[in-house]
Amino acid sequence: MSSSGKNKKRNGNGKKRVAMISVHSDPLAKLGSREAGGQNVYVSELSKHLGRMGWAVDIFTRLTRSRTKKTRKIAKNVTVIYLKGGPRLHIPKENVLEKLPEFLGNFLKYKEENKINYNLIHGHYYDGGWVAMHAKKILRVPMVQTFHSLGHVRLRALQRFEKKEVDVAPFEERLKTEQEIMTSADKIVATNLPEKKDILHYYNFNFEKKIEIIPCGVNFKRFRKINKEKAKEHRNFSKDEKIILYIGRIDGRKGLETIIRALPEVMKEFSKKDENVRFVVVGGKIGKRGDKEDIKEVNRLKEIAKEVGVGENVIFKGKRDQEKLRYYYSAADVFVTAPYYEPFGMTTLETMRCGTPIVASNVGGLPYLIKNRKTGLLFPPGNHKSLSKKIISILKEEKLYEKVASNGEKMVKEEYGWKTIATEIAKLYNELIT
Repeated sequence: MSSSGKNKKRNGNGKKRVAMISVHSDPLAKLGSREAGGQNVYVSELSKHLGRMGWAVDIFTRLTRSRTKKTRKIAKNVTVIYLKGGPRLHIPKENVLEKLPEFLGNFLKYKEENKINYNLIHGHYYDGGWVAMHAKKILRVPMVQTFHSLGHVRLRALQRFEKKEVDVAPFEERLKTEQEIMTSADKIVATNLPEKKDILHYYNFNFEKKIEIIPCGVNFKRFRKINKEKAKEHRNFSKDEKIILYIGRIDGRKGLETIIRALPEVMKEFSKKDENVRFVVVGGKIGKRGDKEDIKEVNRLKEIAKEVGVGENVIFKGKRDQEKLRYYYSAADVFVTAPYYEPFGMTTLETMRCGTPIVASNVGGLPYLIKNRKTGLLFPPGNHKSLSKKIISILKEEKLYEKVASNGEKMVKEEYGWKTIATEIAKLYNELIT
């Protein structure tokens, strides 16, 4: 094959090509670790569905010790490319900013060496947005930005719920960078109306015309309803147990302490019927080679559980493969998410898809997904007394349980499939490049 033929093949035989910049969030990382959550899933699923629609998608993420191959094809038309940006080991995302010039240089080098022309660049989070913003200026192509999390909102949440004074200094560079990204981007994808309102409130009202509300989605093949008894048996839970489930990162802002403090009242209610209550936590690197911060937080939570008398009823499972999560969702009697700050909440959609009712903090994007007593129950963040009442209600009121479970499952099926979401994103891309 001639060199021109090779280049044509690498450039996707005339396909429209997008560069996804997801610096700290590797789409192939195992979920449940400190740096692996909703953004990983979003980038992976969106890219795969765009690939099926004929787009050629290159996902650029930071090279760490865990990766040996520099490129990996993960689906039709979709390739993950690992670029050096600082040492080949884990760096907290808060400290990645200073490594981005090297990452940007390697992105441009990769593009030139492989003779690739991108029609568009899509930045993710503020680190990916920084790279996308500078690449846009150099390559003169349109730029789309999805933040996944906003510095101003996270800072306000920490100031409200942290028990010690919050150091504002680490946020200053992030807030400045986010403002610059919003100014540079051609379009900003907000995953819900509350996020759009936060952007306009904290950053600049002139950005309104740039913002498009396009939500996250759910993989319908991976997440689906399974018979509860079979799911409990699959996960070695007793059919007589009331399973309260949390899936996600082990992080102070996720409100796991609130859930633990709510357990005594729940257990008191069901002990009368000789039914055991267990709070099952899935997520976190907590094994022998675990993450130090995850282990530290789990040990703190275990002490709180002992303090309030529920030590034996709280089970930490660590992170699990995505393919196993539907069994946990389906086995649970209620899913609880209690964050102090949550831009969207993808586990909310996943648990609804599996037909399990949800109780959630009334913060961020969660009330956008959860209509109180229709598709779930909401409670004030940090309020364990209110949470315990909501959990008891959902477990005791059979009609309420069936209604929110059925409504939630129907809503996700009708509105939140990744095919639908990717179609909206592709439409946005085409408006920018035509």
